[in-house]
Amino acid sequence: MEKPVRAAALLATIAMGVACTACTSDASSTAVALPTRSSAAVSSTPSSAGASSTPSSAADDVPPPPEVGQCRNTPTTRLAHFGASRRPGDWVDKSPVIDCSKTHTMETIEVIKPVVKLTLALAEQLGDSCATPAAINYLGNPDRGISRIAYPLLYWPSPAQRAAGQKWVRCDIGVQAATQCCAPLAPQTASLHGKVGADQGRFQICIGELPDPARSQRLTSCKRPHRAELLPTPLELNPAKYPPAAVLERTGRSGCADMVKDRKAADGLVAAAYWDPKSQWSGGTLFAQCWITRKAGLLPPIE
Repeated sequence: MEKPVRAAALLATIAMGVACTACTSDASSTAVALPTRSSAAVSSTPSSAGASSTPSSAADDVPPPPEVGQCRNTPTTRLAHFGASRRPGDWVDKSPVIDCSKTHTMETIEVIKPVVKLTLALAEQLGDSCATPAAINYLGNPDRGISRIAYPLLYWPSPAQRAAGQKWVRCDIGVQAATQCCAPLAPQTASLHGKVGADQGRFQICIGELPDPARSQRLTSCKRPHRAELLPTPLELNPAKYPPAAVLERTGRSGCADMVKDRKAADGLVAAAYWDPKSQWSGGTLFAQCWITRKAGLLPPIE
């Protein structure tokens, strides 16, 4: 799979307590103050999960800052350029706030408010600070691991909002509809507040065909019989240089098989590892995704 998929998925599982550079946190009722480079105070605006609307700003009808719990039906065209291919205009999302019970694609689970001048470079850097304890708590404290949760989906103020003095980075969550992130996202008709931790099987990655890392494949529900399943835990290596293909195949096959050895009918499972390609590895930890299938037939539903 492409590296942006793994990166987004791993961020979606969210490491607790990420430090934020030059910012504070504006989250739900359990907002957490994060370290800053400046001692300048930044007020937090209380918000509630599932917020459905926001009053218009009095100044030239400039939309107010986002709040945790808001939902937006952001179109696919606003999701097409994440990662290295993202253009400056892709950082602005003018989609209106809607009730989370209506069809939507994204939900705000954290708002980062810098205490220094907000630039596009800083906004991109602050994406690593979206994984706050408050954001984890908002999702229901899910376990770590790869899932179909796409997070963080980042946006910053429009030119009019920046001219009005707004400084924030909106951290949104979405549910992947395909194996490669992030367009399209699966439409939702309810808030994900507390849902990810409560029903993690719903957010695991499964497909109705054999895995093919060369293309994006549509996801299917893991709670029904499925052809292939991505294990939540990736394999990791820390090689001095990129390993030969034979080493990766041997290590991947044994590592993935070891993860499912205690499953019912494990002898009928086929485990395969898909390592980050050499072109996407710049040193450090090398990751592999483990897909499992059955030698014949479908995998059972995940409860």
